[in-house]
Amino acid sequence: MRQTLFVAATLFCMHVSTHLVAQETKEPNPVIVTTWMFTPPENGDTTLKGVNVDSLVMYYIDKGVRPNTLIKNFRILTHYWGDDNFKILFIYEIDGFGNIPKASNKTSELIDASFKKDADKNLFWKRWERIFNRHEDSIMANWGTPKM
Repeated sequence: MRQTLFVAATLFCMHVSTHLVAQETKEPNPVIVTTWMFTPPENGDTTLKGVNVDSLVMYYIDKGVRPNTLIKNFRILTHYWGDDNFKILFIYEIDGFGNIPKASNKTSELIDASFKKDADKNLFWKRWERIFNRHEDSIMANWGTPKM
């Protein structure tokens, strides 16, 4: 009986201490990696007439990503060397797993709100979808801190 009580008390203490430690440890922020497939304009395509792709991307960042408080970190990676130079990676660190869809929606809302005219907003998104018409999304997490 004494041994059973001891085991029960030990298990109870382990259970309580595990929950206390678990509450103190914050879940790591998810990292969203969106791989955009850049589609260059074709002959006769007037959708991108007079458009600087860098300016379009900077508008997206300045109006949608930077003011979005749910996005904790952001960077863009482009292909550096080799044949496959049509991939552009957007990497977002989001404040909590549950905020992933909220962060995405908020970015779009902020960009939409930055335009005074619906025609300008629609033109922006039409151009965006023309340039970046295919993408892949991945939800990643930190895997510890490597020693360098």
